[in-house]
Amino acid sequence: MNKFITGVDEVGRGSLVGSLVVCAFRAKNNFFEKLPFPIKDSKKITKKNREIIFDFLKRNKNSDFNYSIVIGKKREIEEVNIHNAVLLSMKKAILKISALDDEIIIDGKFIPSGLSKFNISAVIKADDKYPQVSAASIVAKCFRDKLLEKLHRIEKFYQWDKNAGYATKKHLDAIKIYGVSKYHRKTYQPITQIINKLST
Repeated sequence: MNKFITGVDEVGRGSLVGSLVVCAFRAKNNFFEKLPFPIKDSKKITKKNREIIFDFLKRNKNSDFNYSIVIGKKREIEEVNIHNAVLLSMKKAILKISALDDEIIIDGKFIPSGLSKFNISAVIKADDKYPQVSAASIVAKCFRDKLLEKLHRIEKFYQWDKNAGYATKKHLDAIKIYGVSKYHRKTYQPITQIINKLST
């Protein structure tokens, strides 16, 4: 039976900067035969090919597939911690598009609370096993990269257009030189350590 499956993935959990992005992607398996490239985990596709797939999905939304994007704001991450912020965003994304008879696959080990009426499971490395989760990872990755490129145009010292806010050596060195920006997640350990050193 070729039923709808909703795949769910997040991007930005380990970033030191800005929001996280969750995507829930709903499609039947045969939909993926129409894509310009074989679909797989976003980390295993070149940036150019990710963008081609993302643009194709944006331009061709129809009854064969749908997706929802939820942004977990930096403020929320700092208030409830990244784990809870991810689960809350996943729940919102699922409720936006999933039908009760969908199979829902979340990449990872945890399922948000309050979704017991759905057929839902968490699968480690699901983005390598289910094309719907792979698609969710690509959409979330491309969407968040564009957010970080916008932030880079405001704060050019940290090279967020290249590191997406992750703790590369150049990023950490830039923080030590230019300080912590208002976009950095203040509750993340590398940032709190730098703040503490700067305040002593």
